[in-house]
Amino acid sequence: MFFLGIDGGGTKTAFLLINENGDIIEAKTIATVSYKHVGMDNSIALLKETVHEILNDREAYICLALPNWGESKDGDGEFLSRIKEITELPVKIVNDSVVGWAGSLGLSSGINLVAGTGSIAYGRNDAGEEARAGGWDERFSDEGSCYWLGMKSLELFSKESDGRAEKGALLEIFRNRFELKCDFDIIDIFNRRYRNDRTKIAGLQKYLLEAAQKGDLEAVKMYEIAADELAMIVGSVYRKLKFGEGTLVSYSGGLFHAGEFILGPLREQLKTEGVRLCAPKYTPVEGASLLAAEMFDGEKQYIEAIRRGFDIK
Repeated sequence: MFFLGIDGGGTKTAFLLINENGDIIEAKTIATVSYKHVGMDNSIALLKETVHEILNDREAYICLALPNWGESKDGDGEFLSRIKEITELPVKIVNDSVVGWAGSLGLSSGINLVAGTGSIAYGRNDAGEEARAGGWDERFSDEGSCYWLGMKSLELFSKESDGRAEKGALLEIFRNRFELKCDFDIIDIFNRRYRNDRTKIAGLQKYLLEAAQKGDLEAVKMYEIAADELAMIVGSVYRKLKFGEGTLVSYSGGLFHAGEFILGPLREQLKTEGVRLCAPKYTPVEGASLLAAEMFDGEKQYIEAIRRGFDIK
């Protein structure tokens, strides 16, 4: 028996084919398959090509995670109507926040916080009830994400440049990285290279991190503000599912490469909710594979074997 997990994020898509022991049969990463970002025809074509390549006529249960899934009735309906163009095999489609939870907590009760290009939290309790918060749209949500901090880094640069904030390392980092002859040149650079590319904007967060590492106190403060926003997202799921003291909250996404700049203040914020922040157990694509196994394995005998297989790696 084979299980194919597909973790479709806003930037890239990971595929993982495993057997009932958790052994990796095939793994591959391609560009995003989000129909919101690449269009419906491209999304279907990319998935069809890669699924067929990986399965190579094998029978499998499939869990496909898509960003923005469940947020557009028309878009989701069209995608579902075309799913057999991709494969005739059983497919479970979920929001990408669900596979973040499934991987980080190994299908156990608790909450997973995703903070990558966007931000969202998803949780499931012992009764099987589920809830999510955040992740509405980058134009008015995704607080605390890399995209959000990318925009905040531009804001901080402008404030350090014109004197609204104390000058720090970020100012010179931007001047050097963008070879600015005049600070106002950043306006034209943003409009030409970044305005319509959320992935590139999210990438600006790395300059904020570099500034924080060099002691820019305003940059450090931005991560503390991001932690406040992320804690509110977690807190909403915690209350919806009536979790109690000791609830596990794990995390995934590129923002956490910032280490203690984000984890330290987030850990402190979550103490007030009575939860325990823990490192992710498995990756989101491994979580997708577990959810594919859950479709088939009502008695969870394979799931336990797969967990053991993942633990050995």
